[in-house]
Amino acid sequence: MNGPVRLRRADAADAPRIAAIHRESRAAAMPWLAVVHTPEEDLDFFARQVLPRARVWVADVEGRVAGFVALEGNRIEHLYIDPEYWRQGVGHLLLSRCLEQDGPLELWTFQRNERARRFYEAHGFVAAQITDGSANEEREPDVLYVLDRHGTGRGAP
Repeated sequence: MNGPVRLRRADAADAPRIAAIHRESRAAAMPWLAVVHTPEEDLDFFARQVLPRARVWVADVEGRVAGFVALEGNRIEHLYIDPEYWRQGVGHLLLSRCLEQDGPLELWTFQRNERARRFYEAHGFVAAQITDGSANEEREPDVLYVLDRHGTGRGAP
């Protein structure tokens, strides 16, 4: 990485870059995952649904968005890093922003996404539910991770 990473709240102008990172990161990390939307549909989804309703932060490196995280309530809905910036601490910084909120956190990831699973487990998340994927549009088995910072032994309320 050439310069320092600055976290900032995303705005509407970030939607194209966020949609591109989402698509590029998924293709690089999960080449086996079904692609169920066009690039135009991805852009529409992030511009019209994610950005208006979630708290979205981007990691900015010298004016270039290197990754993003979207948090709705206590659920991390999206955490994606441009593959060019993998393993440089960007994901950790974005997750740390989510960890600043009180209470438990939860997120879903695909069972076969070993890189993501190791990342979340290294940050204290625990698998709480495993599914056959019938409830997600990719029809890929997934896992719900929870992080309970209150010590009750359960993550999701």
